[in-house]
Amino acid sequence: MSDEVYRSEQQNLLVNFYENKKDDTISVIAPTSYGKSELILSTVKEYAGKKICVLTSTKALLIQTKKRIQQISKDIFPKIVVHPEMYNPNDSSCLAVLTQERLLRLFKKDPQLSFDCIIVDEAHEMLDNNNRSQTLANVIIVAQKRNPKVAFKFLTPFLADSTNLKARYTTYDIEGFKVSEYIKTEKYFLYDLRNYTGLKLYDQFLKKYIPISDNQNFDFEEDVVKAYSAGKNIIYLNKPTDIEKFALTLADVFPEVESELIQTACDSISEYLQPQYNLLTCLRKGIIYHHGSVPDVIRIYIECLYKNDDAIRYVITSSTLLSGINLPAERMFILDNKRGRSNLSHDSFMNLVGRVCRFSEIFNHENGNLYRLEPQIYLVFGKYFAQNANGEKFLHKVAKVEQNYKDAVDNVLLSEAKITSDNEEKLRQASEFIENYENGVVEDYQERYISTAAGKACIMNGITEFDVFAHEATIQQRVDAYQSESLKISNSNTLLETINELFIQHLPDNGAENLKRLEKKEARNFYSMMFEWRVKNKSYAEMINLFVGYWQQLYKKDRNATIYVGKWGDVKYPGSNVARYTKIDGKNRTQLVNLAIVRIKEEQDFIDNTLIKYVEVLHDLSLIEDGFYAQIKYGTDDERTICLIKNGLSLSSATLLIKKYRELFQIDVPASTVVYSKNLVTEMRKAEENQIQIYEVQSCM
Repeated sequence: MSDEVYRSEQQNLLVNFYENKKDDTISVIAPTSYGKSELILSTVKEYAGKKICVLTSTKALLIQTKKRIQQISKDIFPKIVVHPEMYNPNDSSCLAVLTQERLLRLFKKDPQLSFDCIIVDEAHEMLDNNNRSQTLANVIIVAQKRNPKVAFKFLTPFLADSTNLKARYTTYDIEGFKVSEYIKTEKYFLYDLRNYTGLKLYDQFLKKYIPISDNQNFDFEEDVVKAYSAGKNIIYLNKPTDIEKFALTLADVFPEVESELIQTACDSISEYLQPQYNLLTCLRKGIIYHHGSVPDVIRIYIECLYKNDDAIRYVITSSTLLSGINLPAERMFILDNKRGRSNLSHDSFMNLVGRVCRFSEIFNHENGNLYRLEPQIYLVFGKYFAQNANGEKFLHKVAKVEQNYKDAVDNVLLSEAKITSDNEEKLRQASEFIENYENGVVEDYQERYISTAAGKACIMNGITEFDVFAHEATIQQRVDAYQSESLKISNSNTLLETINELFIQHLPDNGAENLKRLEKKEARNFYSMMFEWRVKNKSYAEMINLFVGYWQQLYKKDRNATIYVGKWGDVKYPGSNVARYTKIDGKNRTQLVNLAIVRIKEEQDFIDNTLIKYVEVLHDLSLIEDGFYAQIKYGTDDERTICLIKNGLSLSSATLLIKKYRELFQIDVPASTVVYSKNLVTEMRKAEENQIQIYEVQSCM
């Protein structure tokens, strides 16, 4: 027991191990809810007066982590850096909570910056074969190059071997602690809707199924969920389209709930977005859904609502839940065996089921229950499982206890990744990028070096969609021509045409589908329109109306008009094997509004995560007017509003505070800090501001 907290034997050993390795690089492999968050807090305290960074895998987790740290860091660090522009090179100490992409931009901003400690949360994600995993390895490589004594703290709910977290071109060794004790033991149930075999209990220790006769026969997933649900339930599906479809189907079997909180939330979301949003239909029935295409501010708001209102019993979610997002629940229903294009792995499955019955809920003084040490997990084998899936074999594979699992190390920038003829070229490209980003990283480097300012700007801004080395001379020639004319970009049309002329034509034929679309004039016009909306500070509700109006105009011109909608598509474009388009014909306003909501979110993500990199290159090369650049990046050129945005607020909330509540906070623009009055939220409530914006402001205080 410590500080009135009772620990298990291995929790106690973990804390002692962690405290004895304060200056060392270590890994902690422990199940969800085992206390990794407390380790982060203790490390922040330990590195007071130094420079420490907590790396999170998503923006949602960044906000959650920042809020948790904020409570103990106020007297230790003057601010928490959550955006590269918040960092002041003159600060002697620094506490940063960033995604890997933001840290890479921060390293670019200050070539002298080095950290004393970097905590990598959800560290297992570094093993994957994707751009984000490679970026995570990149920042670890750069961090150690700049400070060979930096201490990395790798935290993960699962990993077979800690040495698999070792990045190439680094010298750190990892000492690991792995929890092996069982405190929670899941009870797995399989309900087979395909073969009509009813409910079975799966014993993961005996590796066998036990039929359960409860005289209940169901034909649909929603009936199974309704029959076996508890007070708070998580329902897993893979595709956002399936999530929204099932949420509405489940809503049909429940009556509306009575809750003032829900009514207020519905009013606020209706005002912020549109009253036709499908989430509102579900929310009134005590159901929310949660996936990557739900607007960030809405997702964070409804997560809080789910935690605080017992009337909301169901959250239907995708693998976004796997990235450390914590929601209270005592029962889980898994309706899909996929994560992305692959099957749920054993590790992902165990991470998923670990999200229910967290220790903080089990051992809660007010409503804790030791029965929750045996959380009930229901696999519903029905229409959402892959056509060729076998429910029994799948559960046996992912839930079986005694297996000698090995990590799949697919990131070529990790030392233990096997380099074959298939990925040798990928390693060469990754090595070229990191050596040109941070010279001296790769020992005995024999590959290409960048030779132009344009090429260097591309590398420093993370341009990897085309071969920068092969095309930098051509790009530089065009840049020189622009600079000789002393003309700077000051409007969206010119911006998109310049990006197309300088970069898009160099994209390979078989990659970067989103960017390749910019070869078409229609696509450039569309993103020019999106940028103009940003410059004009359009609200989300206004953008939805503009989107729907834009589509309706297309329909008036051509009754067979199709629009690009990405994962929401049901029409294949000629020459493509994937349905990325849909027809406007036959869709009513509610369908168009809901399509607009997810597409705005996805298009904003594309702009903020991909297209903005090319804007940054143009700015670094002095081809964009500073005021226009600020408007494109932030939606405003007002320094005070930009400071609020850097500190975590959306543009709409930042604008609201500047306009109506200026006397209730202090802004230090050079230091990128904001100090809020304790009365701010009270005054916003008195003025009956939108609850979503009130909650957003409260989260940043």
